[in-house]
Amino acid sequence: MSDENNSLKLVILGEGRVGKTSILQKYFYKKFDEGQKSTINPAFYEKTVSSNGKSHQLKFWDTAGQEQFNAISKLYYENAVGALIVYDVSIYETFNKVKEWVKTLQEVVGKDIVFIIAGNKFDLSNKDELEKRSPEIKEYCSKENCKHLYTSAKTGYQVDDVFDLLIKTVINKLKPGESKHKRKGKNLEISEHTEKKEKKKGGFC
Repeated sequence: MSDENNSLKLVILGEGRVGKTSILQKYFYKKFDEGQKSTINPAFYEKTVSSNGKSHQLKFWDTAGQEQFNAISKLYYENAVGALIVYDVSIYETFNKVKEWVKTLQEVVGKDIVFIIAGNKFDLSNKDELEKRSPEIKEYCSKENCKHLYTSAKTGYQVDDVFDLLIKTVINKLKPGESKHKRKGKNLEISEHTEKKEKKKGGFC
């Protein structure tokens, strides 16, 4: 396990019921619970990755989803170095909410924060709707200089890809003074993971 100086905080954001916990469960444990309930206590999942001979402890925080709890959840993405912002491709309004999550995230931690957008529940997607919405999504991601991937927590489609991309992007950005060649992190190795739940007063997602 790496020391505290190498501990990196990453957060999973998005509206309630878009599949934030499900996508984490799929990535960490390769399982999917069709009856997954909304998260009522914030939780974090840990991974240790090695890049170019150096270990980093990653803590993924599963934070509040419902809009009424946003003020509380801000506490959980303070000091974050990366974020995965999830929306439901079958409910396009949740993509519009992504923009609000990005705005709040940047207000809290700064515009340099690394974030990737995941269009989850791809297994429920409609091809015509995806094609219709694609230009707006591409335009927004180009404006924000971020990546967008479609995912499915149910089938596992691109779940590993979106997390691995986030991790590599965060690791590569740690030392901006290094050369591009040295920062590629091509020897990235994921060595362990655990889940821990934090109990707080009151219930929120």
